[in-house]
Amino acid sequence: MSKMNWRGCLFGAAVVCMLAGLAFAGDDASPAQGDPGDKVARLETLLNAQQRKIEALEEQLTAASAQDQDAARVEAIKQQVREVLSEDEFRESLMPSMMQVGYDKGFFIKSTDGNFMMKIGGLMQFRWTHYQAQKRNHYLQPRLHRNDRTGFDFQRLRINFKGHAFDPNLTYLIDLRSEAANSYDTILTWAYIDYKFRDELHFRVGKFKSASTRANTTAHSQLQFMSRPMVDAVFGLGFNLGARFWGQLFDKRMDWYLDVTNSFSNEENFGSGRTITNDPAELDNNPALAFRFVWHALGDDPGNDFKAQSDIEIHDSPALDFGLHYAFNEDEYDARTTRIPFPLPRQTAGVGAFGLTNTNGLQIHQFGVDTAFKYMGFSATAEYIMRSVDPRRAGRQPFANWWLMTRQGDTTVQHGAYLQVGYILPIPGLEKKLEAVARVGSISALANDQDAAWEYAGGVNYYIDGQNVKLQADVTMVDEAPISSSYKSLANVNDDALIFRVQLQLAF
Repeated sequence: MSKMNWRGCLFGAAVVCMLAGLAFAGDDASPAQGDPGDKVARLETLLNAQQRKIEALEEQLTAASAQDQDAARVEAIKQQVREVLSEDEFRESLMPSMMQVGYDKGFFIKSTDGNFMMKIGGLMQFRWTHYQAQKRNHYLQPRLHRNDRTGFDFQRLRINFKGHAFDPNLTYLIDLRSEAANSYDTILTWAYIDYKFRDELHFRVGKFKSASTRANTTAHSQLQFMSRPMVDAVFGLGFNLGARFWGQLFDKRMDWYLDVTNSFSNEENFGSGRTITNDPAELDNNPALAFRFVWHALGDDPGNDFKAQSDIEIHDSPALDFGLHYAFNEDEYDARTTRIPFPLPRQTAGVGAFGLTNTNGLQIHQFGVDTAFKYMGFSATAEYIMRSVDPRRAGRQPFANWWLMTRQGDTTVQHGAYLQVGYILPIPGLEKKLEAVARVGSISALANDQDAAWEYAGGVNYYIDGQNVKLQADVTMVDEAPISSSYKSLANVNDDALIFRVQLQLAF
């Protein structure tokens, strides 16, 4: 109904009411009742009241009509903007791509079209260590003594850049380190380019962690102890340079990895043998192969339930993983090679214990199985690894160092295993904050004679802000270290040591 129609209706209603009032007055009033002038005054008053009502209604109608027109005009403009921005050419000409910045588990920069993104993250681990060497140390000759060591370090100091370029499926990562284990020299930890064809198939090239032990593939910032187990120092295959095929199957319930790399190295600051050098022994012709398979048997978030070892999320339903790995390398004198322990003959100068050599001239097969469990704040991880060592250059030049030191030319089998547990203590006021952890592990290297090394560790973690900010304290007893490793706080082969550590971690 138009504005004029409403006005006519209102005026008509007022006239009807006025005539009805006149008729009523004419019927009921007698000649003796009042002056006709009074009647006219009453009618004028009534007419004025009706006029004011009509004017008020007209104002409301005008306001409502204006709002409807404004809303229609705004909607028409929005539709025109949508149509313009739906065309890439117009969008780029009228509103060029701009950068967005912010923080989401790292500081990020990204383009408005979503095709480019870079996230900057970092890790700082400031540690105090007391390394108490035991007098029964097999490495020391009689009447010799090794001093204890105490001091502060930046055990890990890293910055990384990751994101995607040109396509969200084309991702990259660059990680640099400058920390105590490398004398604070800045080096490349890892760097890769990864393309996702689909969830089931990715292709990656660069330097990355080899698909070996569960401990090796867990991030430094997500560990329950300040370092990985002693077992991983021997059997973990570290960072290496090559190509990887990997993917997630069956709604991400299964993960698979296949690595083809130059070589293996269990030293975290190595693993990048060069192809073109003036020394042909820098890199041999044999690639190293590693395969890993993980089945997320239980859990509400497959693939993410075990990113961290601790159960600070307090899983209200059990989470369970099973994994296995296989690695192969025939080492024809790589410059970057795996270090392996062997037992020194007991008759050698009365020393006994372990020696340490490389895999040059050896063929290595390594098998491992692992499992992890979380439920209601309790977490457990266990691994078993077996490695066969086959000297390919036993008795022929160039001699394998293993054969020169052991004189053993047949296949030798080495074993390693550990069990690690943790529990988030249900203390009122400290929910998801305080955790007790414990670990036991052993290495057995069978060559000429059997020898074994043991590790016992316990500690407490205080999660100030989850895994981002946490304070850790632990103590470890090592009985005859099979390997040296700055990252594992193992100073010398054969050390019997008691190690105290306190560490503050900041990760972003």
